[in-house]
Amino acid sequence: MSVAEVPALRPIRFLKIGQLAKLTGISARNLRFYADSGVFGELPRSPKGYRLFPPEALHWVRMLRTAQAAGFSLEEVEHLLRALQEDKVPCQHVRQALGQKLAALEARLGEIQVLVEILRITLNTPDGASQDLGCNLMEILLAQAERLPALARA
Repeated sequence: MSVAEVPALRPIRFLKIGQLAKLTGISARNLRFYADSGVFGELPRSPKGYRLFPPEALHWVRMLRTAQAAGFSLEEVEHLLRALQEDKVPCQHVRQALGQKLAALEARLGEIQVLVEILRITLNTPDGASQDLGCNLMEILLAQAERLPALARA
């Protein structure tokens, strides 16, 4: 292939917010919120002041949506994206963040399992009168409540 046949390198084509919204299915309003929150880092602006998103913003939005669905906060997503953009070894940071999220979800799952067990015990109790509360089910629930992790921390 001669030099004349080599295609010219195309410059990076930035996306305006409306284009990114159309491609990702996230509203321009939400993208603006994320951009203003700093989730995407510093974004260049057009001469008219429009935000310009690099092509990799398509991946950023997919990661944002996936991370939020997995329970990550916006701040945590921002740290993940920053690590991917700036870190020389981003997998280590991502692995640590995923491990921390897994531990938090497993702890929450344990709390939910205790709550489910308490509600089953309570609902398997026949209805009856109670002098103090009028309903024995509420007394059963209150008796079991000390097992709830949220109350144990209070």
